[in-house]
Amino acid sequence: MMKDGLKGVSDYCDVLEAQLLDTVSLVRQKLTKLQSITLGALIVIDVHAKEVIKKLRDDKISDINAFEWISQLRYYWTQDNCYVRCI
Repeated sequence: MMKDGLKGVSDYCDVLEAQLLDTVSLVRQKLTKLQSITLGALIVIDVHAKEVIKKLRDDKISDINAFEWISQLRYYWTQDNCYVRCI
């Protein structure tokens, strides 16, 4: 995403929008209570991720060294390994 610059960020925003619409379409089906709760939680997470990427796009952030990008990364320690993930 970021390696392709602003176009990559914009393209990824479109991918997230399509994925969110797909998930929302699942909510309209007959679901168990657990499935409904799970999909609701996934939608909240997806909306947040989409809004973060949309803000990066709107602010024209395309450099992995930009504070706006780095501030979205999360660091996890598992045993002796540090993993960096983007929301």
